[in-house]
Amino acid sequence: MSASSTATPVIEAPPSTGGRVNTVRIERGTPSVPPPAPSADDGVDATLGRVLGGRYAVESVVARGGMGIVYRARHLAVGRPVAVKILRADLARNTEALARFHREAQAAAAIGHPHIIEVIDFGHSPEGDAYLVMELIDGIDLAGLLRREGRLPVARALGIARQVADALDAAHAKGIVHRDLKSENVMVLSRDAGDYAKVLDFGISKVLEDDQGRAPITRDGVVLGTPQYMAPEQGSDGALVDHRADLYALGCILFELLTGALPYQGKTPMEVMYKHNHAPIPRPSSRLTEVRIPSAVDALVVRLLAKSRDDRYPDARAVVDALDAALSPDLGIVRWRRRVAVAALIAFGSLVTDAAWRSPNHPDPPLVAARSLARVPPPRPAPPPPIVLPAVPSAVLAPPSMEARPVAPVATPAPPRTTPASPRTVVVRRRVRPAIEALTIKANPYR
Repeated sequence: MSASSTATPVIEAPPSTGGRVNTVRIERGTPSVPPPAPSADDGVDATLGRVLGGRYAVESVVARGGMGIVYRARHLAVGRPVAVKILRADLARNTEALARFHREAQAAAAIGHPHIIEVIDFGHSPEGDAYLVMELIDGIDLAGLLRREGRLPVARALGIARQVADALDAAHAKGIVHRDLKSENVMVLSRDAGDYAKVLDFGISKVLEDDQGRAPITRDGVVLGTPQYMAPEQGSDGALVDHRADLYALGCILFELLTGALPYQGKTPMEVMYKHNHAPIPRPSSRLTEVRIPSAVDALVVRLLAKSRDDRYPDARAVVDALDAALSPDLGIVRWRRRVAVAALIAFGSLVTDAAWRSPNHPDPPLVAARSLARVPPPRPAPPPPIVLPAVPSAVLAPPSMEARPVAPVATPAPPRTTPASPRTVVVRRRVRPAIEALTIKANPYR
């Protein structure tokens, strides 16, 4: 293989701490061009203090990325703080990079989702700088959150991943693939309801087909992304990348939130990309021994990290549904408390309504109230007055005399006098019973 056709990784920004490799740009058949070295004159950024477009006064540096620098600025007309992303000077002269930067503004503005950063303005300064004005987010990215707090609890990690999946679903519905989703590109804001995620940096997003039928900006054979989060097909051929590459990156982020480490690590970008293609898929529970991760969460992450994109979830909406199902056991207590609160509210309302129905001022109580009123026992009547009996004379109430009295003898009856029988004929009358017809009883032949 000739040197001109060798795929050479080009690091567009200095590697960050912790062994993490930033965005890698791989071009087949194109010699690599090292990024420009930072100016070493006095270390002062000349952009600070400038007013871009006559409206945005640059105040300080927020972050530095592969395509440019993000500054904190203030809108002079309304005084609103904003974030201004200025494209690198060498990329501003590149037609393809400039078109990609412009597409980032169009992509983020076209999606219009609450979990995607809001794009306010886009323009060019008289000095030739291309800048992108976005809402200023007062939060921390997931990489910084993990460095500060370590791995997150299961319910919290699933909640953040669900918000990111919801944002990806909106982007994919517009035909936009992020292609560089990573923990540094997800900001987390602290609100009363908990974590609130915002997806950033659609700078290397791929538009599959927009409303005007324009072709994607990225040329075939150009691979853009971060090796630790790149899907296997993204590292082999950028032309095969579709929305399921973002789902793979989401699986890497969720694995990192649950365990505090990435699923695949290596000393070089090529080693990491090789593991994405050939190494076994790790389960989050295999990296933790002191914490139990539900099997449903393990299965969800493993499916997101499938080597073949056909084995992953079909779309981001299916991922949202799977995350909701995985969150339901952890939210059981919350749902139980909510049901108890609703039941208590209903009971209180019933008591108040019943008291109003029982009020004598109510014109016509409903049937239920009437029945309940009928069940109330009536007041007990006053006892009747006692019955007074008339006085009885004492002679009537005197007991009978107990004096002995002579008893008259009982006369014994004389025996009947017997007379001699006369010589007359005595006729004996016998009692004749009614004739009973003779019943002929035949023997039963079957006995």
